[in-house]
Amino acid sequence: MLKNFDEFMDHSWERNEVVGGWGFNSNMNFAVMSPEETNVWFFEQCFNYLRAFFGIVVPDAMELITYDATQHIQRSNLDQQTFLDELMLIMKNLREPLWTLRLNLNIIGFLRTSAKNDMPTRVQIQEPCSFIAWGGPDETGFQNFSISYNLFSTVTLEGEEQELWSLNQPILEKALQKWEMQSGHMIEVVDSTGSAPVHQYGFGPPKQGRR
Repeated sequence: MLKNFDEFMDHSWERNEVVGGWGFNSNMNFAVMSPEETNVWFFEQCFNYLRAFFGIVVPDAMELITYDATQHIQRSNLDQQTFLDELMLIMKNLREPLWTLRLNLNIIGFLRTSAKNDMPTRVQIQEPCSFIAWGGPDETGFQNFSISYNLFSTVTLEGEEQELWSLNQPILEKALQKWEMQSGHMIEVVDSTGSAPVHQYGFGPPKQGRR
């Protein structure tokens, strides 16, 4: 169970995942909110995030932890079309406020291969990617998004080294800016593991040569 963003980044580092992370603090006072109001907040944050990143990420697995870890609910092989309905149904049956909501996501991004070197292909890829929101009486509503650096770096596929940053970075930048507008909060956390060159709205261009 990851209690905060620092723990999440440490966990990614331990797993040798080179990721960039972005987030913001919602400055919520959950102590004055009912469990139902807290859970509605979580649902709204998830909805806003997915709306901003529509066409870029696809929900794959979900983890919900209620306050003080009284319940731990997991779902896998999520259906993009019915995911929000399933999430709403789970929340309707909860009596405790949520503490953590985590979505593990697949990425839809551009790849080049040696077979189609001059024709980038946009495909769904299983890379480290997640959205996490924390809440509860002793929290203030921090949420973050992280994504693997692989699609933005120089990646070797079938012996061919190709730079993908120029294809995928504009898409990521637009989604982060949209998330910021929809949430009403400026993205204030920029961090990474490994040597990923992160900035406020995505990754900077990779250095020449292999990572």
